Amino acid sequence: MSKKMAVWAGVMALVIMAPQARAAAKEWTINFNGGIAAPVSDFKDQAKLGYMGGVGADYTVTPNVAIGVDGSYITNSGSDTYEASLSSAAGVPTTAKVTMLQGGAHLKYMFPMASESSIAPYVIGGLGAYNGKSKIESSNVLFNGETSSTKFGARGGIGLMYKTSPKVSIGVESAYHWINTDVTSTSFISVQAGLSVGMGTPAAN
Repeated sequence: MSKKMAVWAGVMALVIMAPQARAAAKEWTINFNGGIAAPVSDFKDQAKLGYMGGVGADYTVTPNVAIGVDGSYITNSGSDTYEASLSSAAGVPTTAKVTMLQGGAHLKYMFPMASESSIAPYVIGGLGAYNGKSKIESSNVLFNGETSSTKFGARGGIGLMYKTSPKVSIGVESAYHWINTDVTSTSFISVQAGLSVGMGTPAAN
């Protein structure tokens, strides 16, 4: 085999093996996020636009697929209409508030992009538990109190990450959350900004 053919054979071998090496790379990423939680459907009748924040961790199974865990805190004040009806029934000013603690697991798929691209669009789906607490505050003791329950829920959404350095990315994500509450489902849409930090050096299998 001539030297030129040997060089071309080496180049072709690298081209064929490089994607496989990238697919074998594994890495943990820590995610921090915060944004808004907008009630929809029946939940919108009882709560107004709220806020949420959370933390999570992803493990890249392949360059395009990651699995992870996540947790969030969500808080929404009672809607004006709902609080007005409570105040009217109680005979005194009455306020309402809903808070939730969410914990679960998710699967994320990153769409293939050019290797030199800093943009990474993705879709995400997750399952988990939502511990919701509804609190009513009133000087009328018949209305004052709180209830709490934990229910199964799911979410699905889309996002976009922008890599600012080899280990740090910033981005935005929007997701639809569905919670299987007693009478009817509780739903809200989240829009969050995020910061992701890679931990350690990816290792090949």
